[in-house]
Amino acid sequence: VVALETAFFEPSGVAITATRLGLRSEASLRFERGVDPYGIEAAVGRFAALLRESCPKLVVHAKGTDVKEKTLPRKQKVVSLRVSQVNRILGTKLSAKAINSLLAKIGFVTKSTSTGKIIALNIAVPSWRPDCETEIDLVEEVARHYGYENLGKIVPQSTMHGRLSPMQQRRRELREVVVGLGVSEAMPNPFLAPGDLLKTGLSEDLAIRLANPLVFEESVLRTSLRPGLLKAISYNLSHRNSDIALFEIGHAYPARPVVVAGELPDEFESLCIVAAGVTSEAAMNWWSQLSVTMGFGAQLDQKNVESGYHPTRSAALRRGKQLLGSVGEIDPIVLAKHGINVSVACLELNLSVLLTEIPKVSTAKSVSRFPRSDFDLAFSLKDSEPASSLLKVLRQAAGPELVDLALFDVYRAPESTQGSAQESPSSSARSLTFRFQLQARDRTLTDAEVSTARQRCIDAATKLGAQFRTV
Repeated sequence: VVALETAFFEPSGVAITATRLGLRSEASLRFERGVDPYGIEAAVGRFAALLRESCPKLVVHAKGTDVKEKTLPRKQKVVSLRVSQVNRILGTKLSAKAINSLLAKIGFVTKSTSTGKIIALNIAVPSWRPDCETEIDLVEEVARHYGYENLGKIVPQSTMHGRLSPMQQRRRELREVVVGLGVSEAMPNPFLAPGDLLKTGLSEDLAIRLANPLVFEESVLRTSLRPGLLKAISYNLSHRNSDIALFEIGHAYPARPVVVAGELPDEFESLCIVAAGVTSEAAMNWWSQLSVTMGFGAQLDQKNVESGYHPTRSAALRRGKQLLGSVGEIDPIVLAKHGINVSVACLELNLSVLLTEIPKVSTAKSVSRFPRSDFDLAFSLKDSEPASSLLKVLRQAAGPELVDLALFDVYRAPESTQGSAQESPSSSARSLTFRFQLQARDRTLTDAEVSTARQRCIDAATKLGAQFRTV
């Protein structure tokens, strides 16, 4: 006696078990997609017919099945299909009769039709199509049998229109400005090798490390964009490509003293520009251009230079206590570790802060038709005092007629004339020469007005500790 047992296996149960055991077979792939739960009797009948053909003397008792219909899914699911929805999605003008004829070919039976303002068909889905559960599934069947080549090229109407957010718009504007400066965009790997941050002058103690990196050389998340760009500079110089300037707009992941399990790491968007063979003057030009075109604003802090930058040719960009970036040259020690034998200018900005700010609308000022009065002033200022402090004081003292103020000369006396060797380094000074341009909109400035403004600037600089020098 041979007994044949047939059963319907729940698709979700088959998928879970196959995944848990790591055993994928042809049967598991078939049953986890779903089969006809009411095809058991037909399958048993087919099996019995094959037995009769192969073994004529074998007695086969067919229809000896015990179908537990209570545990099986519904034999027929009824799904409502709106004619207007079909035509809206497919861009067609099909009638209810045409839709009914298309679905009837594949066993979908129309139970009833509801009329009124919205014409809808109540479609009975056959048991061998467990994948058709909602209205959109029936719309897809209509499209397949109507023919994709017959569908119109009408874009569905929508009340929602895609647009860039203000931050995305400003990011695109920033990229265009930087490219206009003659800098090429690069896309270094955000994953670093252990020691790359140390080579760049940055700490690696609290950097985030990957638990399962693909390779050991890509196991540390970058805390700055500098390491990847300096690698690119070094690679280009080693291949005799000396005229190289690169920038990247990407995300950096700052070090965290406390890591909480399950929390995502902090990240901020940053801009980094580097160029080989140029000095900090180029970096300051980049910052000036971005300040004017994008409305960025920050103060130069030469006393607290970020690690990895040249200690005397760089500055931090701050707004109060908030660090917004750095500008200047890369430390020669860092360059030597990367095998770079030329100076490298660098500008870094925190875009997560700067791009979210809405710049003030600049208004054009009328051009004065009256002549301009120019004069130069030179001051001796200690090295411990940044030139930006003196520049700020002079700008305030010059008055509303000041149209331009520029530092155009820096002179440092030879060491033999600066004083004895016992003097501290902070007592050394340099000479700074500024050019003032005064102009009124409604009149020609008199000599007395220019002399008064000149004296105000000298007095303000003296209060700061600068010593006036004759030009």
